[in-house]
Amino acid sequence: MKCERCGRGTATVRYAEVVDGSLTTWHLCEECASERGVTGSLTSLAGPLVNILMGLLEGGGGAEPVDSGPTCPRCGLTYEAFRRAGRLGCGTCYETFASQLKPLLRRIHGSTDHTGGVPSTDEGGHFRRREISKLKRELTRAVAAEDYERAAELRDTVRARERELGSTETGDVDV
Repeated sequence: MKCERCGRGTATVRYAEVVDGSLTTWHLCEECASERGVTGSLTSLAGPLVNILMGLLEGGGGAEPVDSGPTCPRCGLTYEAFRRAGRLGCGTCYETFASQLKPLLRRIHGSTDHTGGVPSTDEGGHFRRREISKLKRELTRAVAAEDYERAAELRDTVRARERELGSTETGDVDV
């Protein structure tokens, strides 16, 4: 997005101002933002803020040295660089840092399961996989409770749903 003031630079700052109850919002480049008196963007605060939050979430004060861990093969980002910047470099980072991100996401969000929107082109595959996952958790609970009849029903349902999912993903249609 171009800067709404000069039209030359890339808008990296969203500036909002309320005057007499009226909200006005501009998307500005760094130069125009500094001319308007907006000093220090969120990105300049992100590093220290993220370090504080990560230290609290990981149970430490952030004083002890941390192993930089793996490096993303696609963009070269290290986990330590992610901790400093507060953002990942690319989609591959999610896979590369999965072991470090899962506990962090669980502490922040309470879960690592995605509950947001899904692409419309998925045609139900996401929802079937979610249902299968839920049925498998229920099956585990039934076995732990020694409710073997319910466990057998759930096992059969899981197998049926997995067959349905497999035929949908490969394009086969059961008649």
